[in-house]
Amino acid sequence: MWEKVNIVFRLKSPLHIGYMPFRGSVVSPTRYYVPGRGLWGAITKRITEYLCEKNHRKPEPSDYKEIGKQIIKNFRFSYFYLCDEKMIYFPRYTDEGVKYGDNKNLIPKSEFERRFIGSLISTAIESNGVAKDKSLHEIEFINSRFKDENGNLKDVKIAGCIWIKNDAKIETEIIMVNNSSIFIENFNIIEELILGGESKYGFGHVILDSVNQIDFSHLAPFKWKNPENVEINDEEFLVAHLKYSKNLRFNGDIELLTGRGYFDPKRLENDNNTKTSDKPGEIISKAEYYFSPGTILKEDMICIMNWDGTLILNS
Repeated sequence: MWEKVNIVFRLKSPLHIGYMPFRGSVVSPTRYYVPGRGLWGAITKRITEYLCEKNHRKPEPSDYKEIGKQIIKNFRFSYFYLCDEKMIYFPRYTDEGVKYGDNKNLIPKSEFERRFIGSLISTAIESNGVAKDKSLHEIEFINSRFKDENGNLKDVKIAGCIWIKNDAKIETEIIMVNNSSIFIENFNIIEELILGGESKYGFGHVILDSVNQIDFSHLAPFKWKNPENVEINDEEFLVAHLKYSKNLRFNGDIELLTGRGYFDPKRLENDNNTKTSDKPGEIISKAEYYFSPGTILKEDMICIMNWDGTLILNS
């Protein structure tokens, strides 16, 4: 059995959720949502460092690998989407292009970007004060504040779900859940996290805003009886990446999905000898094709949700 927890984080700094780099591009675009894998990575880091500090030692790459594997077995993470006081901004493909919002209020991509997306241009400087050749770079990010329709500055938040197995343990420590947070002993494992990339710019700092104060049950993408059985019908849209199948008719997009880390968590699920690096981001996960979030499928089906929120067809 699983316990579902509805979570909202507040952005304390801008947030960059990158794609794999485009060769020759000087622009690093951001995703407009946080994949479940991002939550897994941030929580793996936080728990590993807490447990190692408790044992008076510094964490090694093998510690992140072992704790990460245990979190995969005991947690499920949905994708997290931008939200304000009125709605969650899910992407959805329409006849007029991709839009963002809920069933009652969808806004065009241009309006979404105007409200929430910014960019930073940087370049390396030579010792003589001249810009270094070919060093110009633009980083796109989700802003931490936005202006509402009345011109008032408001905090940007992200909302989603975390499932925890009943009686879950990390090493010998019991995971405890209540309406204030998720704990190991008295340590709040989601109190604050660093998500995404470009942390050298101070990006990605999120603070826990609320637990179980927003009810997602009325939202079609969150109508999950449990994490193993996710029902998708032809009137709904994908709230996460779905493993591509050539047999499915759809309205949306397909993309090659991969990521970076100390190790490849997809291989770790079935192989304890997965290659591990001492450098964060050195190992690139196996790239596979997926339907993008917001894609509308033309037929009914049953899907299974993985630990990182991605979906596969239940054959």
